[in-house]
Amino acid sequence: MKKSRAVSLLLSLSLLCALFLPLRSLTVYAQTWADENGKGMQINKTAEANSDGTYTITLEAYATGSKIITEVKKDIPTDIVLVLDQSGSMDESMATYGFRPYTDKTNSELYALRHNGARTPNLYYPLGDGSYATVSVTLLDGGLSYAVIPVDSVNTHYWNNRNNLYAAVNGSYQKVTLTREFNYYYADYTYALPDGTVIAGSQGRNGIPVFSGVDGGVLYLASNDADLNVYTYTCTDTSGAILTIGTSTGAYAQPTGFTLYERYTSGSTTKLQALKTAVTNFAGSVAKKAAGPDGDLTTTEDNVNHRIAVVGFASGSTFDGVDYNYGNTEVFIGSTGHTYGTSARSVYGSAFQSMDTAQGKSNVTASIGALDADGGTLTDLGMEMANGILNANPVPEGEKRSRVIVVFTDGAPGWSGYDSTIAQAAIRQANAAKTSGVTVYTVGVFAGANATSSGSQSGSDDQKSNWFMQNLSSNNGTPQKPSYYLSAGDSETLNSIFRQISDQIETGGSGTMLSDETVIRDIIAPAFTLPDGAAASDITLETYRYIGPNRWERNSGALGATAAVSGDTVSVSGFDFAEHYVGTVTENGSTAYRGNKLVISFRVLPKAGFLGGNNVCTNTRAGIYENSSAAEPVMTFPQPQVNVPIKAATVTAEDKNVYLLGDLTAEQLMQGVTVAAGSVALDLSKASDTAQPYGLEPWQTEYVDITVEVRDASGNAISTGLNKLTDDTTYTVSVTLSPKTNGSGASGTPAAPKTGANDPAANINVFKPELTFRDGEAWYGGEIPTAEELNACLTQIRWLHAGATADPLAMGPVPALTITCTPDAEGVIQTKQDVAVDAAVQLANADITAHCAFQHAACSPACGWSETAPDGTPAFLLHIRTCELTIAKTGGAAGEPYVFTIKKDGAAYTEVTVVGNASVTIRELPVGAYTIAEDTGWSWRYSPSCSGSAVLSKAAPSGSILCTNRADTPGWLNSYSAVAVNTFGSAAQQD
Repeated sequence: MKKSRAVSLLLSLSLLCALFLPLRSLTVYAQTWADENGKGMQINKTAEANSDGTYTITLEAYATGSKIITEVKKDIPTDIVLVLDQSGSMDESMATYGFRPYTDKTNSELYALRHNGARTPNLYYPLGDGSYATVSVTLLDGGLSYAVIPVDSVNTHYWNNRNNLYAAVNGSYQKVTLTREFNYYYADYTYALPDGTVIAGSQGRNGIPVFSGVDGGVLYLASNDADLNVYTYTCTDTSGAILTIGTSTGAYAQPTGFTLYERYTSGSTTKLQALKTAVTNFAGSVAKKAAGPDGDLTTTEDNVNHRIAVVGFASGSTFDGVDYNYGNTEVFIGSTGHTYGTSARSVYGSAFQSMDTAQGKSNVTASIGALDADGGTLTDLGMEMANGILNANPVPEGEKRSRVIVVFTDGAPGWSGYDSTIAQAAIRQANAAKTSGVTVYTVGVFAGANATSSGSQSGSDDQKSNWFMQNLSSNNGTPQKPSYYLSAGDSETLNSIFRQISDQIETGGSGTMLSDETVIRDIIAPAFTLPDGAAASDITLETYRYIGPNRWERNSGALGATAAVSGDTVSVSGFDFAEHYVGTVTENGSTAYRGNKLVISFRVLPKAGFLGGNNVCTNTRAGIYENSSAAEPVMTFPQPQVNVPIKAATVTAEDKNVYLLGDLTAEQLMQGVTVAAGSVALDLSKASDTAQPYGLEPWQTEYVDITVEVRDASGNAISTGLNKLTDDTTYTVSVTLSPKTNGSGASGTPAAPKTGANDPAANINVFKPELTFRDGEAWYGGEIPTAEELNACLTQIRWLHAGATADPLAMGPVPALTITCTPDAEGVIQTKQDVAVDAAVQLANADITAHCAFQHAACSPACGWSETAPDGTPAFLLHIRTCELTIAKTGGAAGEPYVFTIKKDGAAYTEVTVVGNASVTIRELPVGAYTIAEDTGWSWRYSPSCSGSAVLSKAAPSGSILCTNRADTPGWLNSYSAVAVNTFGSAAQQD
């Protein structure tokens, strides 16, 4: 640049905005930085949605004036109002942590502590400013090695390793799929290659498969070659840039060249003490900056008049009839608190303490020491007093001074729980401050504080509180990176937050030469990317000549501007802003217009894997840098927002098998569910993983809320699960991706929620018992069989669904059943007909008979009975058995009848006639003890002697009694025949 034309721009950047510009809801943004004469830079940035799904980014910049100045480096004076919580809960404990180096951890052990997916992350790296950043670790596998499985291994060994079986076929390894058909009696195992070729079939858990068609007739287990694993360690520094710490090779090697740290609990302190410590350090940092480069407050030439006012808030005047008189709600001057109201208003004008003086520094230290803990959390009163102090100390005309409010609280606004009236009043006070140019930081240390969450006005107290903190701060309700709402769960993080805020005071305005060495950089947000193969030639560079107010004429060339593309960064240099400053030149009473503006435009598209959403920032940072080696921009473009369509959700769900009266939790129903948003798979098991929600990088899900619901067959949401299932049913899993914001003000049609569910619904198959009974037997005149004897008629229980047998290995142990058999008879069996037996089944004290199936095992020989309604009523029969008794006669006359009375258990039962010396068998008798007596009125010539007996039973169902007669007269009835002696007795007593 020619020395004679040398000009530079005095840029006045307000405190904190350089690094933390708030997101806004407008499509087009414009900001002007001006010197004291109203001349400086004007920059615009827009993002417009195109019909093809891409977005056009346009940056516009031009200088609005010039002035030759001397290079000056000096902080802008800053007024800071600390609005600090003094409620009673500040006496509660807060953890304190320390950091110590890992000295003997291997790469694999450190990988298990990473912050991008470990179950219990604890890996940190020191940044050099006293803070520690969380460390992410990526692993590049070193490849697989294969170990032979011994040929004498049994099926269960292969089954236990079924997800890691390989076979060598013609020298290359192929995945082996092992399936099993299993029931209570047998298990069949089938081994197959990816093309379906079966290489072995084997039965039984302890069977040994023989493999064919594979090299060596063996299978292999694959394992990672851990010695070749490459581990890359990264973290994010305080500016938001990704820092590669280093790489290391080998799972069991220790990384060299850098040291990583673990965080450990070193003790605890109260929230109040943690606040005092953090704010004391903050005040000391501000005082150090106020002392200027020489660090000496007593030499005032280089001092900067930073000022701090301390406000405490807690109670109002009354609550539930108790007069608090605004306890702990006050403005501090030194250690003296001036209570809200007249007393506080009287000191608004003197509340700021100059940190470039020993007295001011001492007063702030005393104010911090006087902080107390008692009362409610009336944040609105604290904000009202902060505005009162700022209004009583206006910035003098022509003076540059930045203004900041820092609000610290440990709870929801209100006396007890969230009070929306107090919250809205505090937000109104904050909005008034922000409108006047004040930057508002909020710091939350309540249990659910989450600076990355938008919160909700209608949610839980924690969600409401996060919504309140976002809207109270200069985030204006939308989470930002970097953020004006910060949250801390321990004293170290709280210290880090206040250190971060104080560090921004160093970014005050300075004289800067914007020449042809100036570089404009736009770092594309992780959610977007340039089109494939995009190069510098795809960046459109245009310049426009200023021809009058709001009038521009396009030039034919780029006036020296050139573009470069490197990864996700677009850079433009070569345009001399000072040379082309826009303004007027008046000479001899004639005014002419001069200058040119630079317009940069290029297209971006959502990166593969981004789920979409509304009010999406297209870049992480876009700024104007003094030259290519400058690390920080002298000014920053705003971040335009666009609406990106949300990906459609698709869901698949597995059929579930369960035993009758079984339970399925919502978590069990979601097992095996696969979800994809577009082509992006969501891991539902990692839904609550803060490092990688749903197994994705945070940028992929940053702008959408993901809701997962399990619904029953009627469409009702299942919160806990399905219990005591008795019949087949279905379930669906619905996944909804909703935009976190409504998309107002951003370019493009607002993204609408997308819901997907498995269709058709997945089945829940209820396996029910099938009971098979054989017929039993009982004896006529005998006792009903015992319960044990009746239950012995149950031959088999199978748990079935549509003919398939339950798999206990997959479904869990088979439930135990209680079977009760009830015959249609009581006591002694008085019938010779079959007796029906009903069966009732209980499971876990519940009668499940109606849900069971009953089968009848055929008798041999067939009894001819089959159950036409197999419902257990009856389940089987008792076939009734009978006894038989043979009466034999000797000693009688041939052809003559003899009459006998048969007695059972001593009582007459029936009569029988025996002719001559024959025998008669009596059948279908009940069990019992039988005797006989001859009718002497009929056989008067013989002496009766019937003392024999026969005991008939299940063990001896047949018996006989032999009767031998002896005649008392010489002949038979007519005295013609000789008469022998008549003798009666049991056959067993006869020779």
